[in-house]
Amino acid sequence: MKITTALAGAALAALTFTGTAAASSPAEDARLWLTVTRTTDDGVSAAGNIWLDCPGRQGPGHPHREAACADVTTTDGDLDALPGQDTALCSDDAVEVTATARGSVKGRAVHWERTYESDCHLTLATGPLFDF
Repeated sequence: MKITTALAGAALAALTFTGTAAASSPAEDARLWLTVTRTTDDGVSAAGNIWLDCPGRQGPGHPHREAACADVTTTDGDLDALPGQDTALCSDDAVEVTATARGSVKGRAVHWERTYESDCHLTLATGPLFDF
């Protein structure tokens, strides 16, 4: 895999993240390290990542924290059970998207990764969780 862009170091770190988050405290329902890696047909990849803390902390964080937290905590961290969305803005771009989540939800360890054929399919399956 060839990683380009200014995010190369962060992307590599996100792709190699293997740590296990500590169990949630009673005041923290979820803490997830989310990564989205987009790979074009010619093999060029770029990644972005962010922490999702539920409840959220003051300051910058996930742009759709409230909705993402509601989805994650409602499913008790079973990201395959996310409600997703009925509609999404889609393009003809040929970009494979891999989404990963590592951390914990309500004390349950989460280690999840799925690959979708586009951002559109990712959004339809996962809703606002990976929209950052």
